Amino acid sequence: MDTDTMTSDRGPDLLTKRSIGGIAVHLLALFTGAFGAGLVYLVSDHPFTKANARNALNWHVSVLLLSFGAFLTFLLGADTMTVGGEMVSWSPLPGPLANIVGLLGTVLLFAAGLAWLLTSLFTLVATIKAIFGTPWEYPLARDFIN
Repeated sequence: MDTDTMTSDRGPDLLTKRSIGGIAVHLLALFTGAFGAGLVYLVSDHPFTKANARNALNWHVSVLLLSFGAFLTFLLGADTMTVGGEMVSWSPLPGPLANIVGLLGTVLLFAAGLAWLLTSLFTLVATIKAIFGTPWEYPLARDFIN
C-alpha cells in the first residue's frame, strides 16, 4: 500500500474540507441557541463551518419560533389568570373559541417541549456527522437561512 496515497486522505487535506468551527458550532448552539449559531454564521468564511452554522441556526430559530407561538396561543386561549395571588377572569376570545385555542396552545407547548428535548439528540447527531465531514440538516427545521 502506498503511504503517500494514505496520508493524502488524512491530516491537513481532511481539515481543508471540514473545520473545527463546523464541528463545534453545534455544541455552541446547544448552550447559546440561535445567538451562537448566528454569530458563527456571520463571521465564518469557511464553507463547511458556514453550512453547519446555517443548519444549527435554522433548527434553533425553528424551535424558538415554535416556543414563542405556542406560548402566545396558550395565553390567548386562557380564560383566567392569577394576578397578585387572585384569579382574574380575562379572555379576548368568546368561550368556546377560547377553549379550542387553549387546547391548541397546550398541544403546541407539548410540541415545543419535545423539540427542546430533541435539540440535545440532534446536536449529538449533527456533531458526529460534522466530525466525519457531513453538514447534517436537522429534521423538521424550516430553512430560514439558505
